[in-house]
Amino acid sequence: MTKKKNNLALILPAFLLMGTAVGVQAGAILKNSAVGLIVGIIVYFVLTYRNKQINK
Repeated sequence: MTKKKNNLALILPAFLLMGTAVGVQAGAILKNSAVGLIVGIIVYFVLTYRNKQINK
């Protein structure tokens, strides 16, 4: 079996870009980009913790 790649770090820029896209439409680019980045960081840590629990 080949080793599975860990693409979990790609979640952060994805949430940042989604927040930016919503900010462009709503008119508050920086605020929504910051919210998207914070949500991305939270999701990253939750998924990292979940993966550690599953792999035990």
